[in-house]
Amino acid sequence: GGGCLSDQLKSYDGSASRRVSEIKSTQQAASASAPAAVVVPPATAATYAVRSGGLPSLRPIGLGLVTRYEGYVAGPPQSTKLRNIPISFEFPTDWLQLDKISGGVQYVDQRNGDKLYVLRATLPEGTTLSTVPKSFFGDVIFDPKGDIIRFGNVVESYRVSRSQMLDTDCPEGACAPHRRLLLKYDTVTGSGVQTVERRGLVDAYEVDGGEVYMLMTSSNAVKFEAKGKERETVENIVNSFRLGV
Repeated sequence: GGGCLSDQLKSYDGSASRRVSEIKSTQQAASASAPAAVVVPPATAATYAVRSGGLPSLRPIGLGLVTRYEGYVAGPPQSTKLRNIPISFEFPTDWLQLDKISGGVQYVDQRNGDKLYVLRATLPEGTTLSTVPKSFFGDVIFDPKGDIIRFGNVVESYRVSRSQMLDTDCPEGACAPHRRLLLKYDTVTGSGVQTVERRGLVDAYEVDGGEVYMLMTSSNAVKFEAKGKERETVENIVNSFRLGV
């Protein structure tokens, strides 16, 4: 009887070990066919894109209420090909230029505090403009080491609520793929008492060297959600942004 029992145990043991090896091989096959998850290391903070190549051209359009900005910003430090990157966008003529001394590209509407910034950041290795998670943009823009926070904005919380790729199928040279994002964030006023909800619209382009260049507008959330003139203004600014690489 003992022999029979030991034979049975052997057969159980054999079938169990076979089952384990089957499970392992199934798992290996599944992991081989599944796309690798994008692992994003800590983001590098977004800094102001620095003006280069001389003074920009500022040209009034139509009735003169809108100005077209055409100029250059410095290329990625690691790129030998891109020294100067041409940029252009359109904005209301009565917006005031900020940051003349440090060399960034910033304008503000003095009536309501709406702003525009041109920023740059480095994509995490192994990602592109279209594959990097949308959270990357909020993380780099509102990083404490980034220029938006370093130069006096106090942001309590943020999230990227919308993201889409645009112009992905344009003919060679006719346009360039870019990514549009909507940021929802809360800023703390100078007195530190009141929290104000804001909306950021971002248009981002990728250039050689794994860098993204972005134009971001910032506006009051209530006015933005009301879909009135303020929203139309910032949407027009972001829609006009071009990077001529």
